[in-house]
Amino acid sequence: MLYLALDPDNDTARGWLRDELSKPRYHENPSSNQWSPPEEPSWLTRLGRWLSGLFNSGLSQTVGFILLALLIAGAVYVVFRVRRETRRKRGDDTDDQPGSVLGGVVGTADQFRADAQAALAAGDYNAAVLAAMRAIAQTASDRTLLLGARSATAHDIVRRLRHIFPAHYPALYTAADVFDAVAYGGRRADQTSAAALVALDVELSEAKPTGFVDGEIAEMSLPLLPPVSR
Repeated sequence: MLYLALDPDNDTARGWLRDELSKPRYHENPSSNQWSPPEEPSWLTRLGRWLSGLFNSGLSQTVGFILLALLIAGAVYVVFRVRRETRRKRGDDTDDQPGSVLGGVVGTADQFRADAQAALAAGDYNAAVLAAMRAIAQTASDRTLLLGARSATAHDIVRRLRHIFPAHYPALYTAADVFDAVAYGGRRADQTSAAALVALDVELSEAKPTGFVDGEIAEMSLPLLPPVSR
């Protein structure tokens, strides 16, 4: 009887096969049983987890918010400095951008002033304009009224000295325009503009400052600090 049970006919064998293949284990997705490593979380996800852990830790929410504000302020500062440095480099690499007043030129304030007056007397008005503006820059630097004078353009000097000599600001602004037009714009100065710039240099060398700020603060146009004598 056992032998006969193990030797079914064709219909019985096919039935057994259908029953066996109908079982669930033959219909499962093999790939679902395979292990795969977890995906690496993005930096944004990691930052969120870090902030969440920060606020859920023993630190108070006030401390957490302060740290978050410092983190944001630091990121903004880095972006600002990078963009500012990029703009500065682009400006240095552009040929038509005005350069510094004293860049590549060496001399004392007295030498520049004497050269300006001699050029004016000789009718070389372009040379008088260049020398007078350099005398203004060098004199302000010698009196520690102008920081970073070697790299300052004519309009940089005006922006900084306007806080120190506010009464001379209009004349300084005009002088910067004349200097840039002669030095970088291919223009020729006339006797009137050259004489005005030479006279402005003499006036500023003898003028008493009504305020004093350093270069960085001056560029941000903050109010004057208390007057000083220099």
